[in-house]
Amino acid sequence: MPVTPRGDAGTLVSVPYPPWSTFQSHAFWQALLHWAIPTLITPAFIGCIISFNPTNAPPPKSNPTETPIAPFDPLTASIIRLAAQVSYPYATLAARTDVADLDVLGYNWRILSASVGLAFSFAEAISGAPQVFAKTLVRQQRLGILNGEREATPNRRVIMAEEEEHAEVEID
Repeated sequence: MPVTPRGDAGTLVSVPYPPWSTFQSHAFWQALLHWAIPTLITPAFIGCIISFNPTNAPPPKSNPTETPIAPFDPLTASIIRLAAQVSYPYATLAARTDVADLDVLGYNWRILSASVGLAFSFAEAISGAPQVFAKTLVRQQRLGILNGEREATPNRRVIMAEEEEHAEVEID
């Protein structure tokens, strides 16, 4: 980005942009689409559907007419982005289309970019793990699950009764 002094008016910053004909060519839009599919579209879609983070679970419905909105999980999106960058068939697509060099960035830069994003997502997930564990521990203690104080279900009562009968037979 060239910066040139303009005297009294201050500094002039010129931003070069492609000619209008670039935006009218199908090659530009094909390259942009084939960049966006594994980089933005697929990770965003799957990152909203699948979540590895238990804190991202939608809250219980307070209003039955409301549909829960699944929050975006950056860890899932980063994993999917790396997998998509590795497996996206740029060579096959370039052979089928009339666009030369459909893979503008190249394999190494795509993998490096996706890996850095995944590393930051892991760092974010790991930094939040102690808080999630503490909340789960408190919730379980409130329910009495850790101390075995929860009420036995009918199936559990039957299994426990059978275990007690076997224990009495072995003792006799």
